[in-house]
Amino acid sequence: MPDTPAIEVRGVTRLFESRKGFLFREHTRTEALRGVDLAVRSGSIYGLLGPNGAGKTTLVKILSTLLLPTSGSARVLGHDVVEDSEWLRPRIGLVLGGERGLYNRVSARDNLRYFADLYGIPGGEREARIAAVLERVDLLAAADRRVEEFSRGMKQKLHIARGILHRPEVLFLDEPTIGLDPKSARETRKLVRSLVSDGVTILLTTHYMFEAEELCPEIAVLSKGRIVAHDTVAGLRQLVGGDRTLEAEAYGFDDREVDAVRRLPGVSKVVSEEYGPRTRLTLRLRSLQTSPDDVAAALPGHSELSVRERRTSLEDVYLDLVEEEAH
Repeated sequence: MPDTPAIEVRGVTRLFESRKGFLFREHTRTEALRGVDLAVRSGSIYGLLGPNGAGKTTLVKILSTLLLPTSGSARVLGHDVVEDSEWLRPRIGLVLGGERGLYNRVSARDNLRYFADLYGIPGGEREARIAAVLERVDLLAAADRRVEEFSRGMKQKLHIARGILHRPEVLFLDEPTIGLDPKSARETRKLVRSLVSDGVTILLTTHYMFEAEELCPEIAVLSKGRIVAHDTVAGLRQLVGGDRTLEAEAYGFDDREVDAVRRLPGVSKVVSEEYGPRTRLTLRLRSLQTSPDDVAAALPGHSELSVRERRTSLEDVYLDLVEEEAH
């Protein structure tokens, strides 16, 4: 059915248990996922954001059949990731950030030959398929160099080549640009967009807000094992206070002044931060009623005061949501 999500997660939990200490008497339980619900449309890029330890990689491993959920259900391409794992594995791809998972002492081409055999790609198609993916990730000229000679960006391209070698319908990208220089990261984002144009569904985890905003029409924020929000970028902005943010900066504000700013029309939230000797008040606005001049009028007596307006960024949204969950 065309409306069936490519990825559907319902109430998924994952509990890790371990023992440590003298004679392993200390028993610890960690809830990595606590009732996650998620739906990803076919042929889209869906962004999954969250701090370290939020459960992003755990969820990706469950969806890619590498890890069993403790409870709940997860379906990819309409098939259960536990019961139908053998059917799913040839149809999904996984790219983990970092440099592990490649054989450094052989060439890029030989790495892909090995993985092609694992994927069961017919021998008559293997070399042509390898050449095609190497060309797509711009590694064809380096195909016969040993991987240990590659830069980190080149290794990440090879990871992606491996992930798409068997032409998956769904691709899981776990922080694919982490540690890359700006040029390599831009090339990787361009490649991700091109994969979607081929009809591949992509679930992307990232720490980079601008990357998620650039690539992902829909985004979920995961914090402490729970989805705390999911929507378009515009919808998430409205959730934390709208598109407008005002920033007022001076050499300190007292509590009375902060309260005066908080009472201005349309102000949904005020955050105070120290920047060296200066203090910045960040205001989230739900309406057009309050202008920079109104903020300046509410903070008299600061000859060095500066007030500027900017659009609420995805980073603002993310930090607000994660901060709320922490409290």
